[in-house]
Amino acid sequence: LRSLAAVSRRPAARILSRRMATADGYLEKSIVPTFHYQPSLPRLPIPALEETCAKYIEFLQPIVTDQELKEAQQLVDEFAKGEGKQLHEHLVQVDKQNKHTSYINAMWFDMYVEDRRPIPINVNPQLTFVDDTDPAKNEQAARAAGLISSAVRFYRTLRDGHLSPDVFHLNPAKSDADWFKQLIRFVPGSLSWYGAYLMKAFPLDMSQYKHLFHSTRLPRPGKDEVAKFSEAEGRHVAVQVGPHVYAVQVLREDGTAVSDEEIHGQIRAVLADAREAPAAPAVGLLTTMGREDWARVRAEMETNPVNKASLAAIDSALFAVCLEEAAPTSDKELSSVMLHGTARNRWFDKSFQLITCANGKSAVNFEHSWGDGVAVLRFFNEVHKDAQATPLVQPKTPSTPPRRLPWELSPGTVATVDAAGKTMDKWIDSLLVNIAEVPSMTKSVPKQFRISPDGVMQMTIQLAHYKLHGCSVSTYESASTAAFKHGRTETIRSATTKSHAMCKTFADANASMADKERALREAVDLHSANTKNCAMGKGVDRHLFALRHYGQKAGKVPALFEHPSYEKYSKIILSTSTLSSPALAGGGFGPVNEDCYGIGYGIADIGARFVVSSYRKDGGQLAELLASSLEEIEEVLAAGAKK
Repeated sequence: LRSLAAVSRRPAARILSRRMATADGYLEKSIVPTFHYQPSLPRLPIPALEETCAKYIEFLQPIVTDQELKEAQQLVDEFAKGEGKQLHEHLVQVDKQNKHTSYINAMWFDMYVEDRRPIPINVNPQLTFVDDTDPAKNEQAARAAGLISSAVRFYRTLRDGHLSPDVFHLNPAKSDADWFKQLIRFVPGSLSWYGAYLMKAFPLDMSQYKHLFHSTRLPRPGKDEVAKFSEAEGRHVAVQVGPHVYAVQVLREDGTAVSDEEIHGQIRAVLADAREAPAAPAVGLLTTMGREDWARVRAEMETNPVNKASLAAIDSALFAVCLEEAAPTSDKELSSVMLHGTARNRWFDKSFQLITCANGKSAVNFEHSWGDGVAVLRFFNEVHKDAQATPLVQPKTPSTPPRRLPWELSPGTVATVDAAGKTMDKWIDSLLVNIAEVPSMTKSVPKQFRISPDGVMQMTIQLAHYKLHGCSVSTYESASTAAFKHGRTETIRSATTKSHAMCKTFADANASMADKERALREAVDLHSANTKNCAMGKGVDRHLFALRHYGQKAGKVPALFEHPSYEKYSKIILSTSTLSSPALAGGGFGPVNEDCYGIGYGIADIGARFVVSSYRKDGGQLAELLASSLEEIEEVLAAGAKK
């Protein structure tokens, strides 16, 4: 969820306007092969050291004291001339020797899998689907079966190379036209990107799609493993109902899909069996543990062949499905259920979990180490479109019935499951979610005032926090670098000198509406420029991360990274993310530390919305201030338009 930036948003409307599946069960049969552009994607640039150092000081200014800034400037100057220069030269040399990837890819992946914290809330975000427009299709079994069938069609379309490539079109009337596709498909893959570029089309990296299906994160001592399995090992999905996990076949041996009717029949059979099944430990709770503890417990479990086989069935499954007993009605309840639920019918290690509640509300919860969300959002959009277009089918008795996975747990493992549940319950109780809505701020309003919608929302967040705490703090907004081969993300630093000045202006009782509008527009303009730089690989954080990484590897972390100013810089207090898609009813993610506010936001036809998650007791106050601050900004813009 945090990895999606403007570069990945534009294709959504085009994706959702496509027709329903082909006669042979594909979502589409693209003229251009799925990975046609991958070999010729440009490489992620390494920013100049001088530029990174200068921007770092610039981004420190609003969040540190004058004394800390003075000391940081001295350390940066020394770094740029000494250790930093050497580390940068080493980074450039390593990058030249690995032209098949980006300089950040391997170390960023390692950052995730070496993290020993539990992954629910800390790592896994969720995306919630809008309801199907046919009420009959929102009955739990029908809804889950429909989404599973559509997901299988997406898998087969991707597997067989029929999924159209991810492309950001500046002039879709030309570059998204069939005549151009017919032409570009004959251009060799090593040159295809350049052909698209000439038409103002920018293909995006699709390397992360390989881990969307048949993939899971395995706990290992010291460093987890993301394992990939073959179709021969997993023609099924792992369906969870309460503590029970079932293998439900969705692919036949010849690679074709099990019929929608049979999948529907299997889901109903699973629900019926779960109602009669005896009580059992919720083994999925083990995936909520710290990774070292879970690695130890899993290794012990695998000494029993029954447990080993059941774990293998989950690991190799196409994906996981959670049939949730809750029926959330409020937005707050819905966000909590989809982010974590009770965790007793979840398997957080899977690449993604498709969750369907008792009232048909559905979502995708995904593990973050393997990818940054671009692939998940494309999958999400395509599945919604196909499920919406596919009529309700009647359940049919399956030729291969679902199989409940057996467990033979030792008393010690049962006790561990119970302890994990109690720990998770306390954790969930400590996480507070608050929602703020501003119906008047529709997506047409920023357009009317000729100002960036994302910039307005980000400045609202800055202003609300300033009103609550009287200061600016380290803020994270993600930009996708998917325009480059194996690009991951870059951090947009929304707290700037201009945003800080804007907050002070809004707080000044003597400031006029014109003063406030001027300060707001200057802050938004700088934010837009920073966003563009990040998407083009000219950010600060990933470069600093790489330099620090190689310093650690050499056995000496430069003093720059040990200073309190860097600690403030790297400790995110406002972790923010936005999404835009007609398929999306909402989303959510957890705060990244004990002092953090996780803020998901968006603007739609029905207004603007913020979802605030935090362990802090003042999250509700911040939510109220987000609403009032956005209303104030809207008033300032309206006053300026009357001149």
